[in-house]
Amino acid sequence: MLGIGHDADQAQIDAAYAQATARLSAGNLRGVTEAVMETQLIRDGYRILSSPEQRARYDAKLLEAEPGAKLMIFPDDSYGRRRLGIGTVVLVALSAVLGTIVYRHLSLKMDEVRIEHVQAVARHKDEQPKGIVITPNSVVNASNATPQR
Repeated sequence: MLGIGHDADQAQIDAAYAQATARLSAGNLRGVTEAVMETQLIRDGYRILSSPEQRARYDAKLLEAEPGAKLMIFPDDSYGRRRLGIGTVVLVALSAVLGTIVYRHLSLKMDEVRIEHVQAVARHKDEQPKGIVITPNSVVNASNATPQR
């Protein structure tokens, strides 16, 4: 809407805004609705390009939309790098804490399952029929313990 280049400085942005608003007020032949919409677009463009933070977001979106362009991950300013570093440290710390909690929970659950398994195997062995016991005088069935001759 302002007709300026990607690398325009604040003076160029101000001059382009002044020209766009003058051109809009001088050539208002389209109608009120279209003029209001175009005025709003010009104001929004000026507001975005005048704010360094909003302009950086706008430029990042433009770079993202270009085919083959890569978005820069690491910020250029020291404040942004510091925030990125703090965020990374917090993320690593949270990952370590959550990983420890999950590991401890799974270890306890595995211990419970192992104990239940050992108890189930012991019960299963106790429930097995004892078989036949042979003595010199008689044969005794261990399951009902009655001597047979």
